[in-house]
Amino acid sequence: MDFFEHQDRARRNSQLLVIYFAMTVVAIIASVYFALATILSFATQNTEQPLSVLGWHPELLASVVVSVLLLIATGCVYKMWMLGGGGEYVAVSLGGTKVPANSRDLEERILLNVVEEMALASGTPVPPVYILSNELGINAFAAGTSPQNAVIGITRGAIQTLTRDELQGVIAHEFSHILNGDMKFNLRLIGLLNGILIIALMGYMLVRILVRFPIRGSRSNEGEGKGAIAIVAVLFMIGGALVVIGYIGVFFANWIKSAVSRQREFLADASAVQFTRNPSGISGALRKIGGWPTNSKIKSAQATEASHMFFGSGVMSLMFATHPPLLTRVQRIDPKFAGPFAATSEVTHSLSELIDPRSLSMQRSAFATAHQSALSGAHALETKPQMAVEQIGEPTSEHIEHVHGLVDQLEPMLAEDVRDPLGAVSVIYALLLAPGGDATRDVQWSELEKSCDPRVLAELNRVLPSVDRLAIEQRLPVVCLALPALHQMSAPQINAFRNSVRKLIEADRKWTLFEFGVHRFVSKRLVDRLDSASAAAAKAPSPREFTPAFQVVLSALAYAGGDGRDRTLAFQKGLKKALAANPSVFREMDLLPVERCRLKELDRALTALENASPKAKRTLLAAFAECIAADGNVSLGETELFRIISDALGCPMPPIIQMDSLRK
Repeated sequence: MDFFEHQDRARRNSQLLVIYFAMTVVAIIASVYFALATILSFATQNTEQPLSVLGWHPELLASVVVSVLLLIATGCVYKMWMLGGGGEYVAVSLGGTKVPANSRDLEERILLNVVEEMALASGTPVPPVYILSNELGINAFAAGTSPQNAVIGITRGAIQTLTRDELQGVIAHEFSHILNGDMKFNLRLIGLLNGILIIALMGYMLVRILVRFPIRGSRSNEGEGKGAIAIVAVLFMIGGALVVIGYIGVFFANWIKSAVSRQREFLADASAVQFTRNPSGISGALRKIGGWPTNSKIKSAQATEASHMFFGSGVMSLMFATHPPLLTRVQRIDPKFAGPFAATSEVTHSLSELIDPRSLSMQRSAFATAHQSALSGAHALETKPQMAVEQIGEPTSEHIEHVHGLVDQLEPMLAEDVRDPLGAVSVIYALLLAPGGDATRDVQWSELEKSCDPRVLAELNRVLPSVDRLAIEQRLPVVCLALPALHQMSAPQINAFRNSVRKLIEADRKWTLFEFGVHRFVSKRLVDRLDSASAAAAKAPSPREFTPAFQVVLSALAYAGGDGRDRTLAFQKGLKKALAANPSVFREMDLLPVERCRLKELDRALTALENASPKAKRTLLAAFAECIAADGNVSLGETELFRIISDALGCPMPPIIQMDSLRK
């Protein structure tokens, strides 16, 4: 099963969840109606016109339908709104604290380095990391609605007990959930479950209020006292009925949650092994859970609603376990293991764990190897355009080693700067400056002097020489590395930063491919995190909306290959690929004039296409790859542009490297 099939499966699971949810709501409405009819029958049994339990009462049913739907919808909408901005809400609600990107704590630095290498190797943004400091169980989670707003959370117990290899296995497991589309399903499940649970909560609140409700009476108003008691009794029965009915709904919701979650955990375990090629990493982490006194338990009051998101079982549930048995998971990876689990002790981390041992074996030839691998990947794309599409969502250990070669060879000071908010801003500005001696740089400096803090300008002057020495294939990873530090800025700082980035890009009245990529990263990774409404996914485009956007992107790629390219031939090759895959959606079209597919138009077109179906995205990317490779001369700049476009469509593409090192 590849990336696009995983995405289709996630969509089907979401649709199935909605169907089950609707069935549960219908059952709740029927139960509430029957309960109220019974209670009212009891309350009116001494009146002249008793209410029959089995009778048909359309007014009561209408009231129940409206009230229940309104109550459930309120609970769902409120929770969905809280979750709409991404995974940070989940992390904070569980007691997580964001780890500063420039942390100098050894344990935190090792963790951040592992997350960075996993993100860069898989082609996803480097996510913020949260530590659940009060949780001693060994556990972790990934949360978010998309890779753009995902976060990684991990317990203090995991950091204190797991080696670097074991941490890598756990983080690779969580990245599998990010790549397989599990996160959005997980958050949707929390929202729907909250809507059902609110029925029980309302009943519980009503019962608590009535228990404390004072009822006073005397002989003179004995009738009033009895009437009050009767009213309280009826309300008490209604509250109790709501509690019972609400928890029946939760029962079925938990059943759905556990049934779906268990299979996904097996898949994520297998993906982690595939990613790292180190089975002992994740199996060692699982065995340590079995030997640790608190296992993987989470104490937070919010752990139950998020139980299906954790690496290990966060809460005890014999009937609705969200994870397979620990021994079964270990044996899936290491069939020879028969138990028992050895006692787990805390580990002492060392400075040597800051860098993956595999990168040390490359020594000083690391960058040369990575550079050659990138060139070989570009050449391979010329003869087999589909190879990059096949690798989407399927990173391997070779991608990790490639990333080590690029990142570990950064100048030490630059590597520190890019993980500090002030330094990260300065590095991004430096990447956007025109070459020395170009008149555009003077215009850009003038803009920065008007709007920037003097400290930023001083830092920019300091980092500029190091940034100028970066190779083409290092520039995009450096931007990705800067993202967690940029996330630490306040909303006003992020907006000011975005405005400065745009002014730098527009200083020469044109956009380069790299500038386009930086702009997309800033707008989608930073600004959208500030506004959950802008980050919310829109509906999938219709064919009428689909084809014009496709025409813009394909035309832009045809022009991006340089003056020597036969643009019309490149465009037609890409179009032919799309027509062969789906002639009912795509149609015959011509290469657009260059002024109609500038990078601003490209940006709008990609935004229109990012909500296409997984099947459509596969076709789109296959057509784009065919267009890029049409002239048989693919540059490193084109491979990076292809990755940016793939990322814009929500399809994380690992670094494009030589084919003979890739898993078939």
